[in-house]
Amino acid sequence: MKNSIKAIFMDYYGTVTHESGPIAQEVIKRIYQNSRAKSPEEVYRYWWKRFKEKLIDANGENFRTQHDVALETFRELAEHFHSTENSQELLAMMEEHWCTTPVYEDARCFLERVKLPVFFVTNSDDRYVFASIEKHGLHPQGVITSEQAKYSKPRKEIFLYALEKNGLRPEEVVHVGDSLESDVRCPGEAGIASIWLNRNAAPVPDGVVSADGFDQVERRLSVWTQQG
Repeated sequence: MKNSIKAIFMDYYGTVTHESGPIAQEVIKRIYQNSRAKSPEEVYRYWWKRFKEKLIDANGENFRTQHDVALETFRELAEHFHSTENSQELLAMMEEHWCTTPVYEDARCFLERVKLPVFFVTNSDDRYVFASIEKHGLHPQGVITSEQAKYSKPRKEIFLYALEKNGLRPEEVVHVGDSLESDVRCPGEAGIASIWLNRNAAPVPDGVVSADGFDQVERRLSVWTQQG
């Protein structure tokens, strides 16, 4: 398998770009300040839990865009915390965040150096990720979104779609991402080996290949491709 690697699949939000940022933090702050929530952390936990649950349900024949799921989540959030904030305005702010969130500099350097073609595989509507890529001057070989696949991580179908769309076999790809569930277990179900981007030095489960940053990702890939 090692010598046959032809491409890298890579998560985008949380891996290439920061998951959070000042705009997203302002969204949480606004809800907290105009609601019955006890803390911004309580708002964030509820938002992320419900958003992920809704995305899990929005797959295949039941697929919905991230735009629609996020708007529904904001409306639910406002009702739950008795917030006076306008859900459409909050969504517009979050969409700006998804289009502009900063890039990790080690990810940018890696993308400039890497010789293998890189395909971003991301839970996103096309317009968010393509706006972000253009803003930051990134040049991946391709981009596969949940909007295209009609499936989102942690469903393996998004990776099966990415393989089929680009004429690749699972053993020809290595995936890099920051989530154990979505970027290690999920592609593993599609037969794809992964490198877990573990920036926070969390405990590494048995059998998981991890890297503390993209310099180490590069070293892991070098070893992988040189072994027979």
